[in-house]
Amino acid sequence: MAERTAGEARPDSVWQSPHRNTLIVLTGCVVLVWAVMMSVFPALPHIAAALRFDSAGLGVLLAVSSLVMTVLSVPAGVLADRYGRKPPITAGLALSAVGIILAGLPWSGPALLIIGWLIFGVGRGLFMSPTFTVPADLFSFQQRGKAIGVLAGGIGAGSVIGYVLGGVLSAGGSWQLVLWVDGVLLVIATVVAAMLPESLQEKLPNTLPKAFAQTFGWFTNKTVVLSGLVAGVAFAVGVAATFLVPFSLTALNASAWLIAFVFIPYEVVASIGTTVAGAISDKIGRKSVLIGCIALVVLALALLPLAGVSVVSVAIIYAFVGLAEGPAISMTTTMVTDEVLALDPRRVGSALGANRLVQGVGPILGPLVGGLLVQQLGIDARFWVLAAAGVLAMQLALPLRGVPAKAVSG
Repeated sequence: MAERTAGEARPDSVWQSPHRNTLIVLTGCVVLVWAVMMSVFPALPHIAAALRFDSAGLGVLLAVSSLVMTVLSVPAGVLADRYGRKPPITAGLALSAVGIILAGLPWSGPALLIIGWLIFGVGRGLFMSPTFTVPADLFSFQQRGKAIGVLAGGIGAGSVIGYVLGGVLSAGGSWQLVLWVDGVLLVIATVVAAMLPESLQEKLPNTLPKAFAQTFGWFTNKTVVLSGLVAGVAFAVGVAATFLVPFSLTALNASAWLIAFVFIPYEVVASIGTTVAGAISDKIGRKSVLIGCIALVVLALALLPLAGVSVVSVAIIYAFVGLAEGPAISMTTTMVTDEVLALDPRRVGSALGANRLVQGVGPILGPLVGGLLVQQLGIDARFWVLAAAGVLAMQLALPLRGVPAKAVSG
């Protein structure tokens, strides 16, 4: 089904495809959702002071919200296979808007902030998996890597926008202003997404209980599980490195503005690298590009101690660690999509949901590992440990298949 639909488009041109508008709108929604997530970080000190909410409590709230998003990956994928991609995508955006607006009400206190941010986590969980399933419906193998890469690149772009938006709005007004602007933008995104055509042509005929039961079978599929572990470990390395950077530079007496600056090249590389990696993988296969991206991350982490950790070296070298974020996730997502389309195109959503659930080890382990490394090791040793973890991710990727034969012939 998906391959026949994709055949209408030119095999090497995503932007000349009749489905490019859908890709553009969904990429914009990904950018927005991630920008909303990241925009709150510059405002955290203001939130803590205004609501008398300690920093540890805010950290737990953000972590639990992300955990909710991860756990909902599988149900969202099953719903997308059973009822179509559009309902969970629009519902997820709408819930995200409700949660953010609720958290930013003028009389908002700790309770409303907690409830609102958890609702935002539910919205993100419903939105993400079905969104990354849409390219499977609309694009051929020769286009799919780039299409998913464009979507995943929206994560990096959204992070940069979120940092800037949150910093400017929180400096020029109140932290509620940050959330209200985010909420209004999410309402607009919900309306625009609701106008998109449904991408799924053949819905899963099973009842929901049977569909959920079948979903657990994906956890025995090597590509689904192993690629999820690769992405999870790679992402954990990137998150842990991001956790280490401000602590390492603060020890060198770098100012807050300089520390903020070094995160921008990281996200730019993550965003652009994702699109480029996806386009290359469409031509030479996914596995070699995935391993190549992780190898560059390992090289960057190993070079930092050798070059000496400084603002300049981190800004230049640490940027390449961004390849542990978008490209690793988009490549493994595309590999799962390729394989499942060859097995049963009606179950892509549930397979990607299971894959994203396994990937969820990354954002959970990353901060934990980063915190332990800061406490236990010196600046140089921290980055050596992460480089070794990157080598582990490369080893895990070796048994993965490169190019499914059935996908190529499609």
